[in-house]
Amino acid sequence: MPRQQRGLCQLASLAERKNELAALCRMVAAGKNGSGGIAFVSGVAGSGKTALQVEAARWAAGQGVATVTVSCSPLERNVPLTVIRQVFDALPMGTERAGRLGELLAEGARADADGAAKDLTPDHARVAEGLWEHLLAFSERTPVVLLLDDAQNSDVISLLYLLYFARRMRSARVSMVLAETDGLPPRFPLLRAEIMRLPGLNHIRTGLLSPVGVAELLADRIGAEKAVLMGTGYYDISGGSPLLLHALLGDLDDSAPPARGHREPVVGEHFAQAVAACLGRSGPMTREAAQWVALLGDSTGKELLAECLGTSRDTAHRLLRMLDSVGLTGGGRFRHPAAAAAVMDRIAEPERAGMQLRVARMLYDAGAPATEVASRLLGSARETEPGTERAQWEVSVLREAADRALTDNRVEEAIAWLRQAHRLCADRSERGAILFRLARIQWRHSPMAALRCLDQMTKPFVQERYGTPYTLLLVRYLLRSGRHQEAQEILHRLHRDADSLPEEVCAELRLLEMWLAVTFPSVAERFPYDQSLVVRRSGPVTGRDELQWQATRLLVGVLGGGADSGFISEVEQALRLYHVAEATVEPLAMGLSAMIFADRLDSAGSWCTTLMAEAESVDAPAWRATLAALRAEIAVRQGDLGHAVRLAARALKDVDAEGWGVEIGSPLSTLVLAHVAMGRTEEAGAWLQLPAAAGRHHGSRFALQYRYARAHHHLAADRPHAALRDFVDCGALMRRWSLDAPGLALWRVGAAEALLRLGDHTRAKALMDEQWALLAGNRTGRSAGIALRLCAAVARPEQRPTLLRQSAEILQGCGDRYELARTMADLADAHEAVGESARARHASRKALRLAQACGAAGIVSRLRPAQSAEPAAADEVRAPRSAASPAAVPADPINELSRAESKVAALASMGYSNREIGDRLHVTISTVEQHLTRVYRKLNVNSREDLPTAGLQPMVPC
Repeated sequence: MPRQQRGLCQLASLAERKNELAALCRMVAAGKNGSGGIAFVSGVAGSGKTALQVEAARWAAGQGVATVTVSCSPLERNVPLTVIRQVFDALPMGTERAGRLGELLAEGARADADGAAKDLTPDHARVAEGLWEHLLAFSERTPVVLLLDDAQNSDVISLLYLLYFARRMRSARVSMVLAETDGLPPRFPLLRAEIMRLPGLNHIRTGLLSPVGVAELLADRIGAEKAVLMGTGYYDISGGSPLLLHALLGDLDDSAPPARGHREPVVGEHFAQAVAACLGRSGPMTREAAQWVALLGDSTGKELLAECLGTSRDTAHRLLRMLDSVGLTGGGRFRHPAAAAAVMDRIAEPERAGMQLRVARMLYDAGAPATEVASRLLGSARETEPGTERAQWEVSVLREAADRALTDNRVEEAIAWLRQAHRLCADRSERGAILFRLARIQWRHSPMAALRCLDQMTKPFVQERYGTPYTLLLVRYLLRSGRHQEAQEILHRLHRDADSLPEEVCAELRLLEMWLAVTFPSVAERFPYDQSLVVRRSGPVTGRDELQWQATRLLVGVLGGGADSGFISEVEQALRLYHVAEATVEPLAMGLSAMIFADRLDSAGSWCTTLMAEAESVDAPAWRATLAALRAEIAVRQGDLGHAVRLAARALKDVDAEGWGVEIGSPLSTLVLAHVAMGRTEEAGAWLQLPAAAGRHHGSRFALQYRYARAHHHLAADRPHAALRDFVDCGALMRRWSLDAPGLALWRVGAAEALLRLGDHTRAKALMDEQWALLAGNRTGRSAGIALRLCAAVARPEQRPTLLRQSAEILQGCGDRYELARTMADLADAHEAVGESARARHASRKALRLAQACGAAGIVSRLRPAQSAEPAAADEVRAPRSAASPAAVPADPINELSRAESKVAALASMGYSNREIGDRLHVTISTVEQHLTRVYRKLNVNSREDLPTAGLQPMVPC
């Protein structure tokens, strides 16, 4: 082989095409020596046929051979002799011969005037002979090679003449290379059949590159080292198609510098254009098959494809193999999403919508899952008229798919499907059901979006009789958004038409009225009912309402004073059987609120933590925000102030202030109370200035919580008059609404504290006497512990230590470190007032440690002067222990204490003497001393001053 040929065969752009190029070069060389030949190059679109011809032409030109390259176009396939004209126009025949050639071509055109020629007629044979003589005469001076690309697009007469020439080339200096794309119906079947019979034919097939060939091609462009690393990725996307590979390299060249350093191929516009070009060259049937494969996706199969194309399964199977052979698909699936997208983008929108609808119906008839069918229907939204028979089955499928999507936590898909179902549905009742279902789902993400979704239904509900269960759901949503007037209009209409309402709606109306009484009591005033009767009755028997009924009964009972400890425990256990879900999150939140207001904080905290963990796996920010706000409220009541702030802030992050609506009073009140307790008065005030806070929760339970928190902020800011006004107003509303429950808001305690700062000891004592009387049914809970601290404040000095120790005993059992720190600080002052300095120092140290542990800076600053007055030696000895948090005491040593030891240790840590402990526990002083000795040993402490105040077994269950 000549030197130039060897160099040519080493071109990287013709990876794995060296042998094919060598064969063409040998044929051209033989033709130069008078033994012309013909080569037939076939292969799928994009397999490198054109590149092979270009390189062969370049080599031939270098050998002094006249090369004529013609690319046959489908636009000229019906123009007679268009290819032959290009062949002879490219050869420098001279003026005389050019004139004769023009006459021959004109004669050939006249011979095919009707365009019906399928073989050589005598007239055509005469023209072909004349053209061959001119070509032969030219080749005697200069050898000729004819290269025809995409021969399947040639006009028929030109193909007949070329076949005439091919039969006579063996003894001439003329060679010919014909390239044709596989998979296309032949323009002139006789041509291929006749050519294949020619002696000495060179039949060359160009296939896809192997992974080795891909790496070889890449090495020339990006270097051998990168080619090894990236070759697999390029092969997986292109399937070895040279056309697609060069497009990917073009995208790499056009990409930003950082992308070029990545190991993954860059897929961009060049690749999309190459996909379109590949299909354009593969014929209409292959292109249509590719479109259906892109639409079918993972559902692609020869049965479905055959139905889509309206053809046989064998034909569908052949087309799938064709798509695999051009490198676009593998196993009937597109190798890369960008390829499928490129195919889809070139389908007109109306046509694509119709195709999507057809696919959806076929999948539906084949029993495909509703979610798969619904995903197709989204693309056919404009193809179906609402109310038609076709729309009915679409609505059914879309609703079923939305339910299944929610089960799989695919909320956005469920919303999209329900929106389309609502658009297609013509039945008024069903449209309402779909709309409310959509609103309930949207509530997970944005309560405001849900309310706006329902806006279009509000007017019909207000103005017309619309007695469906969804009416009451709309009332709840309107109230939460602060639109009380509209909600009340709907309720008035329902009450007016109560006799004609279905029993199910009446039952839900009674349930709603119970909920109103403890959530929106200002609205409930207009629709009174007997609370005690409601608490006792069993409620609706439908499974759908049972959880809501139980939770509402519990909250009504706790806030209305109609629930004893046994009732609370019974309902709580029932509620614990449920998990977080769309239908359960609201009643579960109500149940948690009831447990909080009942001072069952440990149980509520454990329960809430479990529910929060469940909600983390669900795409429902509003659910997480609700539970976080409740957990924050629990934390602030347990003195875990930092945790309360983080949780409440998280609740406002998951759902913004506008989205919370009326219920924003819950997280806001927690934030204010926590910051006040931590001594951050300005930060608490900033939360009170939040625009959404002002007036949004008027007339609701959340208004009470907000006003109560604001009153505490006034106290912290040294505004006792403003605090007193808020506490008293809060109390007036609680009494008016029959919600005067200590667990909701200890307004009398707050008012008494404000009165004491104003010097009105008499009124403060009256309020505390009233508060203590109201606690007669439960004097062991957190509310009682807090109340006892203020009872001590209005009592005689000699009575205060006893009352405060009782308060500390209760609060320690309940786990409220902040309120316990306040009590211990007051106890230190009380001991000091009666001359018991040692006990005062002991209580002060305990208070300081508790205040430091929960971040109560105000208490810390109050106690610091007293601590600094202690002897320096004592400070040096006890500083390491005083600085430690009670939580630093290992849990295991405390658990090693017996019940009796724990009781003794708890009382000793609060300042009780051994004699007082013995009297309370009805044991001898010697027994108390023995218990304390064992306690010191187990906890590794030296004296009662070092005993932890928190973590010890409570004296009385809380």
